[in-house]
Amino acid sequence: MKTMAMGGEGSPYNHLMVFLWLGIVHLVLAVVGVACYFAPNPAAVATLAGLAVLSVAPNKAPYPVWGLGLARAIMRAAKRYFPLSLEWEDEAGYLAAAARGTPTVIGLEPHSVLPLSIVSFGHYFSCTPSTPQCVRDSRALATGTIFLIPVLRQLWSWLGMDPISKSYMRRLLEQKRTVLIIPGGVAECLHMRAGVETIYLRKRFGFVKLAMQTGAQLIPAFTFGQCDAYRYWRLGPPLCSLRMVESLARVARVAPIFFWGKWGSPMPRQAAMHTVVGRAIPVTKTDFPSKEEVAAKLQEFIDAMEALFIKHRGRFGFQDTNLVIL
Repeated sequence: MKTMAMGGEGSPYNHLMVFLWLGIVHLVLAVVGVACYFAPNPAAVATLAGLAVLSVAPNKAPYPVWGLGLARAIMRAAKRYFPLSLEWEDEAGYLAAAARGTPTVIGLEPHSVLPLSIVSFGHYFSCTPSTPQCVRDSRALATGTIFLIPVLRQLWSWLGMDPISKSYMRRLLEQKRTVLIIPGGVAECLHMRAGVETIYLRKRFGFVKLAMQTGAQLIPAFTFGQCDAYRYWRLGPPLCSLRMVESLARVARVAPIFFWGKWGSPMPRQAAMHTVVGRAIPVTKTDFPSKEEVAAKLQEFIDAMEALFIKHRGRFGFQDTNLVIL
């Protein structure tokens, strides 16, 4: 098993770069609020107009060189900020498959408040010299709501992320690329609770069906410790029913949750996060897989994820933590 260890340095520079990554949305909202307050001042109107343009402007590759440089600086700073490790149970097998042109879906769990461990993959794909070219164009897919926010949508695209959709994911896999997703998504935020790790997979047939239709192998990955990065308050009972919250989350594609980290700010705590990437689950390409075939392959993925968690939890101090699979 190969380990790539990182980080734990809280320098002012690292704080600044992590804030650009995770706190820029708060800054944008603050700018919007100030501009609205001072409208119709010409400078305020110009600011709002500029942000509106950025929210709809084309945001596709090739990206500006300076933007990609900023993204690499953020990833390097983030991997220094967090005590991180990234381990592969079979990296050689994954790289050999990528070299043969086999597409891959990496399913990373859990989502937690924010899936911060994606920075480990971003660094691996973009900033690690040993990563071959065949996997450097890998993309992570996230909720489309992120990509409606000006500045944030540009920054996260430079970081290697795109809005998730069935058609786009299919196109990436047909191009023989690696796609990183959080299968449980924001639904997991509605079911998180202290003392357990919760993942939402039993109804996530879509990514498995796409993998089968494109012949993409499935790889489970689990991050230990991510739950300690933030504290949170979640909308729900007794203020309103869980069903209402779930409906709101489906419409907005974000969880109605208020969270905070260091000093009560958007800065996450420097929690130790350890990601283990499991062995690939082979998938036979099937243009029209049946519901039963998709369900069986999903169960195989769930079993592999659970086995990965149980196998490694003791190494990272989570031997008394149970995994809840919804």
